Amino acid sequence: SALIARGYGYPITGIVDQEWAKWTGRFAANWTPKLDFTDQTLLYASFAHGYKGGGANPPGALFATYDKTDVTNVAHPLTFKPEFVNAFELGTKNTLLDGALTLNGDIFYYDYKAYQISEIVDRTSINLNFDATVKGAEVEATYEPLLGLKFNFAGGYDKTRLANGSQAIDLMD
Repeated sequence: SALIARGYGYPITGIVDQEWAKWTGRFAANWTPKLDFTDQTLLYASFAHGYKGGGANPPGALFATYDKTDVTNVAHPLTFKPEFVNAFELGTKNTLLDGALTLNGDIFYYDYKAYQISEIVDRTSINLNFDATVKGAEVEATYEPLLGLKFNFAGGYDKTRLANGSQAIDLMD
């Protein structure tokens, strides 16, 4: 589509001048209590504030028309916002039965502001922003009753949600 446009290329759709600089960080607390029913236990909690810079979307595709103008330009959002996340996690790591059993588990909650999602539109990828949440839990266990015989289990549950009113069109489906 770009070859049939005047000037043989994409037109200038705007000048983008962006600069992104934000503080991020993580706080974690660990505690190793002495418990009668475990060989060793670690309890932990963490909070992290993350950031991913925004950017510019590519210009829209050009399509030939048969009226007074030669081409039309599909409008895409010129830019997309930076993404922020506040992540909370609580968990435990345990060793039991003289080291034969390990049992670990955690729960987490992520709160995204302007989560960046890519969407294919007109043979190119553009980025959109949505608020979203993720919450879930994970558990893993390893049991070695005999030397050389080991059983592993790992499982998780996630529940994700875009904020009410969020919408995008999946043109491929």
